[in-house]
Amino acid sequence: MTLRPFDKLKAGFACAIVYITNNIAKSFKERIKERIKSKIVAISVENLHFTKFASYTILASIIPLSILSAQADRSESKPENKIAFVKNENILEVKTDQPKITPGESADQKITREAAEKATAEKMAVEKAVAEKTAQSAKKVTGKLVKIYNDPSNFDGLYQSAGAAYGIDWRILKSVHYAETGCSGSTMKRNPSGATGPFQFIPSTWRRWGIDGDGDGKADIGNVTDAAYSAARYLAVSGGPANNYKKSLWSYNPSARYYTKVMSIAKGLGL
Repeated sequence: MTLRPFDKLKAGFACAIVYITNNIAKSFKERIKERIKSKIVAISVENLHFTKFASYTILASIIPLSILSAQADRSESKPENKIAFVKNENILEVKTDQPKITPGESADQKITREAAEKATAEKMAVEKAVAEKTAQSAKKVTGKLVKIYNDPSNFDGLYQSAGAAYGIDWRILKSVHYAETGCSGSTMKRNPSGATGPFQFIPSTWRRWGIDGDGDGKADIGNVTDAAYSAARYLAVSGGPANNYKKSLWSYNPSARYYTKVMSIAKGLGL
């Protein structure tokens, strides 16, 4: 198709207008962009301190939220047993020191154990008090402490050795001991008349005739060995050279009934 000269001019004019318009628009855009950019830079420089403050504020808000979010995630992954308590204002809470419970011990077992321990402690305390009282009453004689005696295991041997030392038949000596205290061992037993010890010597008689039979350096009225030797000595002195048992026993205890009892026991032993 062949264009006429006028159409060619018209088309060239249109192209020129489009070109000029595009260049003007492009230049306008560049200028607008530069002006906006310069304005933004200016505003940023002028408000730099505000920008830093805002950044710090935003950062400070973001960090706690991140932490809380992480904790929430962990708590959701681990289920917890939760117990709800109903508050009662009429109940007064009293805090006390709870005793330690032995591992593997139930509450009932703990109560039973503590009750048993308490009963045992009380029993031991009572027994200790009784023992102390008994020991004090047994040891105190006229305000003095008496030694613990070591009696011979066989009194027949004691009667024989003591009787032989003073010429008294051992069966008479044993009979006197039996009539007085039932052949007791060392003792501070005392009757209403004041007679004391295994052979029941009157203290005044003991002070004159009592001797040390076991060789410990002391004539002890409560010592069965000292008392046996002292009884043999007293019977021998009282009976005279003829060893008159009736006279000696009467001197020991002036009672016909006593004499009869002692002799009856001695005859039962083979006298």
